[in-house]
Amino acid sequence: MDKLKLKDLKSPKQEIRKKAWEEVINIIKSGYYSNLLENRGFFRSLLWFPLQGVRDDAWNHLEVYKMLTIEGIEKTLVANSDKIKISAWEHVEELLKYELVPKEIIVSSRYSFWRLLRSYYPTIRKKAWKLFPKLVELGIIQPSDKDRYYEFLSHKKPSVRIYAWKYSLDLIKQGFITKENILNQIKYLEELSTKESNIKKLAVKILSELK
Repeated sequence: MDKLKLKDLKSPKQEIRKKAWEEVINIIKSGYYSNLLENRGFFRSLLWFPLQGVRDDAWNHLEVYKMLTIEGIEKTLVANSDKIKISAWEHVEELLKYELVPKEIIVSSRYSFWRLLRSYYPTIRKKAWKLFPKLVELGIIQPSDKDRYYEFLSHKKPSVRIYAWKYSLDLIKQGFITKENILNQIKYLEELSTKESNIKKLAVKILSELK
């Protein structure tokens, strides 16, 4: 591990981080990585790192976390920070693939994901809703969650409500919800189509596709 400086994995400079991760992988491939095993806590901490670039690099190297048998990753799914949580939920498929977090724990943590759907941060809200159909497909969002989803169709914040409607078509195709139940609440979508805004344009488009 002479070439590798672990602190480079949290450098603000992407190129430095890239070289450091490449070195980590080379060390693991060599078969002599006991020093890395001694620093499992450090690697785990990168998933919580404040700088998004550092955090993203760590999440994009989950195969390393598998090889180093790093535990405690499930805590990111219920982190206090929306920014950390969305990073975790966006990589749920990989967490399952590498068996880093058991599916039952992810399912039991989904209450934390629902909060992201109404996050204060527009970008996080957008990412969470985009992820919603995938979580239904993976069986993370359960059939028993339908009523909770339906509540979002009439959410008081238009910027939240419109996303619930936007992905309703995908959810109908998946069989998670029915078109009949959606149409019972169509007035909440129609409300969004009456005021001039970018939301109105999207609401009008969704209306035309639903009818």
